[in-house]
Amino acid sequence: MKFFKYCITFSFSFIFLLMFSSCQLDEYKNDKITVVTTIFPLYDFTRQIVKDKIDVKLILPPGYEPHTFDPKPRSIFEIRNADMFIYTGEFLEVWANKIIEVLDEDSVTVINSSQGIGLLSHDENHHASYDPHIWLDPNNAIIMVDNILEGIVKIDPENKQIYEQNANYYKDELEKLDLAYRDLFENTRYNTIIFSGHFVFGYLANRYGIEYISPYKGFSPDTLPTPRKVQELINVIHSTGVQIIYYEELIEPRVARVISSETGVKMLPLNGAGNISKEDFNQNVTYLSIMYKNIDNLKKGLIYNE
Repeated sequence: MKFFKYCITFSFSFIFLLMFSSCQLDEYKNDKITVVTTIFPLYDFTRQIVKDKIDVKLILPPGYEPHTFDPKPRSIFEIRNADMFIYTGEFLEVWANKIIEVLDEDSVTVINSSQGIGLLSHDENHHASYDPHIWLDPNNAIIMVDNILEGIVKIDPENKQIYEQNANYYKDELEKLDLAYRDLFENTRYNTIIFSGHFVFGYLANRYGIEYISPYKGFSPDTLPTPRKVQELINVIHSTGVQIIYYEELIEPRVARVISSETGVKMLPLNGAGNISKEDFNQNVTYLSIMYKNIDNLKKGLIYNE
């Protein structure tokens, strides 16, 4: 009953916020074309395409976890006053559809960047849950760039050629990243990534045919691993001889510390790139730099043979 009351309260609050925001748009008017993105990869992909010709905004604050993000009034104002809104899809930004439903389609172009990408499913409590972390496969990132480019050209056709050139250059870089991953996994002693965090690297594992083991069942940080799952991970480490356990970049690595203490393996970060720290944001870290850092750390843990 309490949960039901909470849902009603949340729904009315959200609707009121959307109605109220329509009266506050003048404060956020901008003469420059504006694109609002939800998570860091979308923000970075868009910047690579438009450079300084379009104002690109990231509404997920640095350091925040994408799954649990709750948009504040200012974020909603910015989305409603933007020329384009880009999100990953309904399985990550679960709040986005409520905003999209009340957007003026004639003034805000909405881009679902997952269009054309085959989503991986995961059986969670006998219900299919789709993995939203599509950007961790460089080949999916290329499709996302194409989806974003299509929207950018729609809102600013005069600069179509420039945007297409920028996108093609960036897609070439993503293809090089794909080759770097292929080289990595074709030349390592081990082919199993032991990851103490949430199950986010499924697309990477699926693309390159490697094993990927996590003690968590789902994709959301709200879930917790059971002692049995942690023990299973310890057993895998003992049986494979892997010497590195990886942990999530922005989350306290408690599980990794427990397993490291039990097994003696070392710990290294593996960044899911859904968001970055405030320090990294200020230092202009990019999706590509994150991915190549991941490759460096994977080479250490999987024993890369040059």
